[in-house]
Amino acid sequence: METVKNEAVKAALQRWTIASARPSGKASISELCLPLGELPLVGNIDEVDFSITVDGSDTEVDTTRDHPTVKVGYLRVAGSVVRLDVFRQLSRVKHIDPREVRKSHSEYAFDVALPGSQLTRPGMSGVETWRTELEDFLHNSRFDSSTEMTLADGLLALHGTRGNAATSINLRVCPACGQKANAKFTLAAGKEGGSCPSCHARLYLADILRTHEEYNVEGSNFTPLGRVMTVAERLMSICYLNFFADTAPEVLQHTLFITDGPLALFGPLAPLKRRFEEHLGDLSTWCLKRDLVAPLVVGIEKSGAFVEHAELIKDLIPPGHVMRLTNAYINKISGRPENNHYGVDEFYGRRFIYRTRTGDPLVITVLPAAGLSPYDGGSPEVEGWEAYPTLRLICEILDSLRTRMYQHAVVPIALAHSAAALPLGVGRSVLTMMAQQNIPGLKPDLQAVQPPTYFKG
Repeated sequence: METVKNEAVKAALQRWTIASARPSGKASISELCLPLGELPLVGNIDEVDFSITVDGSDTEVDTTRDHPTVKVGYLRVAGSVVRLDVFRQLSRVKHIDPREVRKSHSEYAFDVALPGSQLTRPGMSGVETWRTELEDFLHNSRFDSSTEMTLADGLLALHGTRGNAATSINLRVCPACGQKANAKFTLAAGKEGGSCPSCHARLYLADILRTHEEYNVEGSNFTPLGRVMTVAERLMSICYLNFFADTAPEVLQHTLFITDGPLALFGPLAPLKRRFEEHLGDLSTWCLKRDLVAPLVVGIEKSGAFVEHAELIKDLIPPGHVMRLTNAYINKISGRPENNHYGVDEFYGRRFIYRTRTGDPLVITVLPAAGLSPYDGGSPEVEGWEAYPTLRLICEILDSLRTRMYQHAVVPIALAHSAAALPLGVGRSVLTMMAQQNIPGLKPDLQAVQPPTYFKG
């Protein structure tokens, strides 16, 4: 009550305004919008017959009540393939047969457990254990059951050129001794790893992800676990794109590739953004030389500040219109300085808000044309409509895939999320019990296995 009565507290609250609040007038929104039909069209919606969506789920559990800081991280990443031609046919019938829906959809997922705090391999520290387990994960996780290509192969492909994967990747800093690479001191790791010339410690391909920099020896490692999930999703998409380019290039123009979340990388992963930008730009150029539509790649956000803002202003965007988010507009609604260069270091696609023909807003991220960076400080070229040739076709496809399963949902994302989701309630307790039964030195502790709330009186 003393805090509530405090005048200084009241005065502080009254001084603030919400940066992302709904604009007072419609003009600031209207000037950024364009009808979908006025955008340049590349490709044909009737020729896009498949969607491949990648989604992930992660959770971290405490192992026992006696050791609450001993934690285990679980990660599941799924790829979901949907036959869009079947869904187009189903949209024209009055009663949908669930068996037909099931036939139009297939999925593949991989799972991994990663060590949290106080879990080590014999003779290793916690961070060394994290690096080693992450390396094994990259080498053992295939992006699809029908191929031998792993996420490690995808990481090497990302650092190479079209059809010519890198054999090794340069590191900036040795994870063991902290020595920084320079012109005379090179640090590199290939598929079999590498060695630091200074301390002779082993280097891993996984070290390029730099998630070990955020590893916490005494508490939660949910943050680096989330980084691993993000990069695994993105590498899975890269594997699909390269696989089709190598084996059946024509499939690329018949497939929409969807990522759950924005086409961006944050934190220690951010330097990889440039590699994604260059690699996908090279692939786009390669496709254009073969008279193929550039890869249809889109990120769709289900939550976050931009989704919240889109919901606030949706009635100011006419149905079937796309809103471009300029650097100035983003800085204004996010409370950033006017001269801030948003997204330069993290995004390899650019955000748009598309209000579907049914009236729902979708926050999407779309690749720019080859040779362009989606955010470069707000130049007219990258903020113009012409810089995103696949935008119209992607929006038209998404229009036909809306679902009311949850807010801002499209069918491929909903199905991929279902395949990737780790369970809550009883399922989380099962994961806790699994850790207790398999980690030497831990005793089963039923009190640490919490029943779901609907079982509690």
